Order: sequence, then structure tokens, then C-alpha cells
Amino acid sequence: MPIKRSYADHGDACATAHAMELLGDRWTYPIVRELMLAPKRFSELAEGVRGITPATLTTRLRDLESAGLVERVELPAPARATAYEASPWARELAPIFEALGRWAQASPTRAVDGCGLTPDAMVQSMMTMAPEHGPEQPLELELRLRDDREPNAPAYTYRLLWEQRLQITRGQAPGAEVLEGDSSTLAGVLYEGVPVEELRVHGDEVRRLVAAFAG
Repeated sequence: MPIKRSYADHGDACATAHAMELLGDRWTYPIVRELMLAPKRFSELAEGVRGITPATLTTRLRDLESAGLVERVELPAPARATAYEASPWARELAPIFEALGRWAQASPTRAVDGCGLTPDAMVQSMMTMAPEHGPEQPLELELRLRDDREPNAPAYTYRLLWEQRLQITRGQAPGAEVLEGDSSTLAGVLYEGVPVEELRVHGDEVRRLVAAFAG
């Protein structure tokens, strides 16, 4: 197997070139994206990173650990299992990933027909594409999202809080109204005008969320 040379091996000291080396593999971003909000077990990653084989996922996780982008953690009881999470250094990439996502909207070769989004990808997409001017009054919701493309995939719960800017974190929002459904369907509701009735909605605050994205 040929030795993989870096830009630095060719005398290029550019830090941005090094960054692109770290992130340029096709599997790097989907793996890191799925770990940005909370740790996940190997099986969850295998379901969330579509198309990746277990062998490739094992190799990429090892490489990302070596690069300092992913860390291995032990989940507390009752799970008591090994999991992976984005390192603090990797989480600094969040605003960069958001900027890249907005930039890629103009790509002439981006194909989305027949595609969807995992729950974690969807909520990160929402934070990326949220309008600069949100609802007039603060908005809080609990999102319960699943990926209907994967029948055995777990559902995830998020707290959405939109004040000065939209923030979505893993966890419950006690007392808040609830939006429940498939993450790709939510993408259709917010970005493509799919009727909100395609989701399970508890209360009117969800309509304020849809209206805010509609501008």
C-alpha cells in the first residue's frame, strides 16, 4: 500500500490545507456530525451514517481518534457501554460546518431527490438555516424525532429554544409543547412547504416555528 503523503510532506505549511486533510474524507463529516450533540454507540453510528460498512466505520473512528476529533467514552448506567463523542476541539467546528452548509446551498451539483436527514442532521440543519430574524417572542419546543428510513433506529429528544438565535440541544423541554415525527418529514415541512399535519403536533407553538422558517 502506498504511503499517504500530506501537504506538509510537500513543503506546504498552510493550516487550512491541513484542515482540509483532516476533514476531506467522505465519511469524516457524517461521523462527526452524528457525534456533535451527544455520544453515540457504534451501532447508532452505523445506522446514522448511511452507506458505511462496519469495517469502514471502525477504521474511520480509529483515524478520527488519532486526529483528535473523536473521543471514546463510557456511558453511565443503565447503558454501561462504550460510545464515541466529538472532542471539544471538533465541536469548535460547529460554526464552520454551518457556514459550509449555507455555502453548499448554491451548489449546481447538489442532488437531494430521494434523500433525507437523520434526527441529529435535521436539528443541525435547522440551526444552520434558521432566519436571522426569528419569532417576535421566544419560542420553546420539545422535538421527538426518528428516522423512518431505518426501522430499528432510535428516537431522539431535543430542546429547542429560539430567543436571540436558534439553539437546539439534546434533552427534554419540560412543560413545552411537543413536535413528534420523522426527521426527513420535518425537513419537508420547514424547507419545502409540506403540511405540518404530516407530523404529530401538540399545540400551536409548532406553527410559529414553521412560520419563522417560512419568513
